Amino acid sequence: DDNIKQVIGSLHKSTLRLHEIMDSMFDIAQIDARALQLHVQPVDTAALVRDVCNGLKKPLADRNLSLTLDLPPLPTVKADPNILRKVFSHLVNNAIKFTPNDGSIRVTGTVARPSKVDLPYGGVEIIVTDTGVGVDAEFHEMIFTKFYQPGVLGKHSTSQSRFKGGGAGLGLALSKGIVEAHGGRIWVESAGHDEAKLPGSQFHVLLPLTKQEESKTIPMGGGVKMEIGKTKSQVSS
Repeated sequence: DDNIKQVIGSLHKSTLRLHEIMDSMFDIAQIDARALQLHVQPVDTAALVRDVCNGLKKPLADRNLSLTLDLPPLPTVKADPNILRKVFSHLVNNAIKFTPNDGSIRVTGTVARPSKVDLPYGGVEIIVTDTGVGVDAEFHEMIFTKFYQPGVLGKHSTSQSRFKGGGAGLGLALSKGIVEAHGGRIWVESAGHDEAKLPGSQFHVLLPLTKQEESKTIPMGGGVKMEIGKTKSQVSS
């Protein structure tokens, strides 16, 4: 019966969403207790981001958003790929959620130069840019705290792709904890919040590179150029 199928489908979707929220809360608890276990291996961040974005074709199509990946070949980083994947999933999902229909999202990458302060061997920086409503300067730090939700009144946590839809308020806090557990940094840049002018946001993830053994070159991943959404998907890597 079609009605029963619809009910079962909604139950299944809600159960998966609940599982995701509980999984995030478990990860947050581990981060707070400094007990997050990382299974570190060389990770091609461009390929990892590509895989994340390939799984978001439906919400992009539902909102008529375009997603462009323009990632050059980048050095591999020492990271836990399964946990790091959650960071980029949250960032791109957030970009979808806070970008109006017909907008665009762009993911780019670059190699960060060595710095005596926090990047002795350089790093890899991934930037998620959107044409959304933006973030007020006073909230640039607050959005990375647990359970923070902008305009929470009247919101619920059942939609991940609806424009300005509510959530559990864990995604950015979890992303910050994961990035910092890898020795990196995450931050946002935005001219402010404006639902008419749409200044957009840039979320930066900076992951450190590690010292290479003598006589060994730095392993490089493959570059990724991909477009999903308004135009026909094109991939080259």
